[in-house]
Amino acid sequence: MPYAIIRTAIERKQSLTGKYDDYIRYFSPHALGEDRQGAQAVLGFQYGGGRPGGLPVGGDWCFFQLALLSAMPNHDKWVSGPLSKPLHLFRKIDVQV
Repeated sequence: MPYAIIRTAIERKQSLTGKYDDYIRYFSPHALGEDRQGAQAVLGFQYGGGRPGGLPVGGDWCFFQLALLSAMPNHDKWVSGPLSKPLHLFRKIDVQV
């Protein structure tokens, strides 16, 4: 997943459609940076699609390593999600909403 596509989506508050763990994910990216192991990662609010164990009604926060994510912009409304973003999953944040 190109870093620039996600960065632009965060800056423009655009939602993305992606594939991760063999599930189609609909999510709004909120933060981009490095996880605790130094891999590029994105924190988003997933509002649709699937995930292991199922997605709760109303959505949930998701944390993806960019190397394992394929994604592209969609035309869905950007979803803000709950205020309590799990930003502690990052070692370093490059951009966030």
